Amino acid sequence: MWRKISVLTKSVIVILAIAMLAGCSGSEQAPVEETPEAFDFTPIVSATGVVTPETWSTISIKTAGIIEEVLAEEGDLVEVDQLLIQLKGDEDIQALVTAARLELISAQQALDALYDNADIYLANSFRAVNEANNEVRDARYQLDNFIVSTRLSGYSALQAVEETRKKLDAAQAEYEPFKYKSELNKTREDLKEKLDDAQAEYDEAVRWLTYELRVQEAEARLKKALEDYEVLKDGPDPDDIALAEARLANAQASVASAEAKLADLQVKALFAGTIGDIYVRVGEWVSPGQPILVLADLSRLRVETTDLNEIDVARVRVGDPVDVTFDALPDVAVGGKVRMIAPKASEGSGVNYTVIIDLDEIPEALKWGMTAFVDIEVSD
Repeated sequence: MWRKISVLTKSVIVILAIAMLAGCSGSEQAPVEETPEAFDFTPIVSATGVVTPETWSTISIKTAGIIEEVLAEEGDLVEVDQLLIQLKGDEDIQALVTAARLELISAQQALDALYDNADIYLANSFRAVNEANNEVRDARYQLDNFIVSTRLSGYSALQAVEETRKKLDAAQAEYEPFKYKSELNKTREDLKEKLDDAQAEYDEAVRWLTYELRVQEAEARLKKALEDYEVLKDGPDPDDIALAEARLANAQASVASAEAKLADLQVKALFAGTIGDIYVRVGEWVSPGQPILVLADLSRLRVETTDLNEIDVARVRVGDPVDVTFDALPDVAVGGKVRMIAPKASEGSGVNYTVIIDLDEIPEALKWGMTAFVDIEVSD
């Protein structure tokens, strides 16, 4: 297959043609009546390249583990998100995911219930206010109708309990030595009567204090019920909402964390394509960042130059037409265009720049890695 000849080659041909014409001229040769037309040629830059996919990736693993399954083979066509590699340990993490999702559902239900049951909570709060009002009324009624004896006048209920307790303890101490005396013993009889009076005074003081405490407790419950009602009358309790929302946020974070751990045990196809290489086997230990396989979209191949030097690349422009042939396909030639010119020289010996060439069509037998020869039409 003929390719466009380079500028140097065409120049040599022109010189040789002129020399041959001069050598053949003689006395018998008829004079040239017309000036030959100028030799027309297109300047080109030639280079070697390699066929590469437009989209390909070396995929690695995110977490350390043991390969449990390799679910694809080299050359397999795979779809996006198709599972390719599975590490061991997914059962345990799946249990964490399930538990986290259950907590998320429960937290969401609890938050929803606060809004859905707001009317019920408000009704219960109103009922609590009424019940507390009744308790306060009953407690005050008992206190107001309790007649304090004159012997306790001048004391508060608490002071009365304290003073009568002292009297009771003293009377108990005086009576103790005579407790087992005959009931006909006059001293025992007098001390027992004194003890009974002290006990009666103490019991009276205790009832008085009990009625006062009941009023205080009932009033405290009424105050709390009124405060709760004031909060609930405008909707759910903000503190309850804040707590439920915090619980929900924590559950969402737990689900995301568990699902991320589960995903880290799997290698999935990032895009639809063909498996190029697989570097691991079942039972092998892998580390984070270790290359696992190569995936490429072989439906979109292109050519990348490998030896285009700095002198020639200076003449190339994006959009320049290109003729491409292939070492492995001698009867195939396709056109193309320069898509991109590397801004920096490639690593390796010499100063070479990579130029990416889009092909007008993809030959059926073309493969990733085949050698290509490119002739780039340039403008002088």
